[in-house]
Amino acid sequence: MFPFSKSKLAEARVQAENLLRLADKVDCYRRDVVPAEALAKMRAASAKLQKLWEAKKDASPDALEQASVELHEAMLPCGGDIYPLTFLGEYSEMLIGAAILVIGIRTFFLQPFKIPTNSMYPTYYGMTPYVYPLDKPGPNPVAQVFNLITQGAAHYDVRAPADGEVTMPVSDGLAAEFKTRQGRSWSRLWLMSEDEREYSLRVGDMVVSLQVPYDFDRGFDEAFFETYFPDLYQAAWKDPQKFYELLQKSGSVRRDANGHLMVTTGRQVKAGDRILDFDLRTGDMLFVDRISYNFIAPKPGDPFVFHTGGIEDLWTQLPDGRAVHEDQYYIKRLVGAPGDVLEVRPPVLYRNGQPNTGAAAFDKNARQEGNYPGYSYGNIQQTLHLHPGETYTVPPGHFFPMGDNSPTSYDGRYWGAVPAQNVVGRAVFIVYPFTFRWGVSQ
Repeated sequence: MFPFSKSKLAEARVQAENLLRLADKVDCYRRDVVPAEALAKMRAASAKLQKLWEAKKDASPDALEQASVELHEAMLPCGGDIYPLTFLGEYSEMLIGAAILVIGIRTFFLQPFKIPTNSMYPTYYGMTPYVYPLDKPGPNPVAQVFNLITQGAAHYDVRAPADGEVTMPVSDGLAAEFKTRQGRSWSRLWLMSEDEREYSLRVGDMVVSLQVPYDFDRGFDEAFFETYFPDLYQAAWKDPQKFYELLQKSGSVRRDANGHLMVTTGRQVKAGDRILDFDLRTGDMLFVDRISYNFIAPKPGDPFVFHTGGIEDLWTQLPDGRAVHEDQYYIKRLVGAPGDVLEVRPPVLYRNGQPNTGAAAFDKNARQEGNYPGYSYGNIQQTLHLHPGETYTVPPGHFFPMGDNSPTSYDGRYWGAVPAQNVVGRAVFIVYPFTFRWGVSQ
């Protein structure tokens, strides 16, 4: 006999207790629909078992088992969907309770949030490309599966359809041209439609296209330029305008016979050769603390999430080209509280006459450390706030947001401050992907 096994009496008591609990539940929920005679019989059997159960050690196991059998038989005509137990009946309350708990936590405490773009790079990653050089082997199937699990990486291996030079059509701003198309993908448990970007490369006179998620903004450009102009791109990626100027000076930008602007690589390939090989890695998934700001005020340096509804100058560019007001969730760095006076002196952001403090990203941007590009004015033709040589005072009841990736962030410089009522919470933890960024948010 096992030393820790239950005695026969203990087992009989556990069984009796479970039956009594179920009998009470049947009585509470079904007394108005059960015939009076059957209900009285069940109550009598329940009272008998209850008395034996309360006797504890004075009751014999055989008596408890016999009384349990009698209660079981009396409950069968009364139990309906409650008794005898089914899987759904046994666990439905637990599942409903768990769902209510999850919804409550999400609504009032911790909300999941996925970073779509790279406005906060390199503190937080949106969808980013990881480029494999064409003179080395790409990832094998095992590596691709591993990258998918750990980093949410989708692999793109683009092959030449013919012999010839690799070129890319671009717009006047030297950004890769794309078409918007409706794609279909699995999301959670259902098949859904979502907008995609369709990019094209040319090999000689042939065109090869690929589709990526619509939020993969500038990611295709990065993959292409890092593949074919790695030294130039690494030297000047922090300043897109400078990179484009260097690209033009290198003689890699020309117009074709039809007057279409092209970036020429000088790379001659054969049909079937790889012309682009990269992983599209998913954006960071965060938990957002929704409760703290109910007790403490947001402060400069916080990575904060807010919704955009009601911000008058904030327009969203839809895939069809229309600009509309949409209520979306954004994440930016809070750089100024009500009354703060802000000024950009590239690469430093000043608050109240001093270099901004409160987050490591402020210092790293000021020194342009690593992948932090430093603060800039953005596109001066489009910014409505924080003009060169001017200061901006944050209005009462508002907070000023900027992205850590200042050159490419669409933030308060363009559309102003965020009303306090729009603030959702503070990013606290990166839960996925499993990279060096996993852990407490900065």
